[in-house]
Amino acid sequence: MTSAPSSPPSPAGSLPSCCLMILNYNGQELLEESVPSALAAAKALGVPCPVVVVDNQSTEADLEYLQQDFPEVEAVLAERNDYLFSLNAEVAKRSEEVVVILNNDMTFDEDFIAPLLKYFDRPEVFAVTARVFDWDRETVITARSRLVLKNLWSSLHRTFDDPKPCYTFYAAGGAAAFRRSMFLDLEGFDPLFRPAYYEEVDLSYRAWKRGWKVIYEPASVMIHRRAATLSKQGSKDRWAKIISRNQVLFNLKDTGSFAQLLGFLFLLPVRWLRAFLSGNRATADGIFMSLARLPQALIKRFRGRSQYVVSDLELIHEIEHGQIETSAPGQGAPEQRAVSP
Repeated sequence: MTSAPSSPPSPAGSLPSCCLMILNYNGQELLEESVPSALAAAKALGVPCPVVVVDNQSTEADLEYLQQDFPEVEAVLAERNDYLFSLNAEVAKRSEEVVVILNNDMTFDEDFIAPLLKYFDRPEVFAVTARVFDWDRETVITARSRLVLKNLWSSLHRTFDDPKPCYTFYAAGGAAAFRRSMFLDLEGFDPLFRPAYYEEVDLSYRAWKRGWKVIYEPASVMIHRRAATLSKQGSKDRWAKIISRNQVLFNLKDTGSFAQLLGFLFLLPVRWLRAFLSGNRATADGIFMSLARLPQALIKRFRGRSQYVVSDLELIHEIEHGQIETSAPGQGAPEQRAVSP
């Protein structure tokens, strides 16, 4: 992945350089709320923080709208509509140390940026994810996550009531800050998961396996109008099947030992039959759809493991028991780590 030169690392005790990157497709009515909110937050940060809108080849006049109403925004036209994967090339073109990736169907607390940035003077931090509320501003929909390995199947468990910063399994793809250098080392979001879902889970897993960290920071708050963009590009039934397919691909590509992989493959037809007989069409179709990408997933599984330094069990233990010492923005404190058994 060809990249622009990075900015020099920020001095100790200061916030890293950053930009806000909003992904958009035919979302002018959403940009009318998200862009002013992002600009206000960038201004409140008190240091330069460009707001970048990456347009995924909108068929409507979104770029013209941005250029006319928000000339201070950097409007970029993606090469094609590649969903979140369009951002791989755009992140590579930036020079900031941190890129905050955001959805266009969101608004943001004015002070949401600094709580995300304050951890990046710790060299092991890959990403920091925010607390996200539904549009009702009461229901938390994105918070802490854990990896659960059970019955030869890897799944996600989420909790929504963690009041303090803590480790989390994955950084939400449209609500998190990413260290650009690490993002590029990992080659960004893996196109195996096109068009959407589980790409940020896979990315965060690969970061954890390198010994890097992902943090949940509830002091950074965003409001999300869920699926306002994706709903324009497919039915709920279609997306349910893709989620099921990509969960299978995540298991195939990423988690577990070789023995667990063999067991997973052995049980996959059983899981398909059980879903089919119970009338769970989305799960059954998703499992069937995964077969076309199974060889690619397995190739990537074995190619990527040479750089892993943390086992799945160590990863799970660190997320569950690792402690984070918080500090004021720009004054990142050393991490207090639990001792692994």
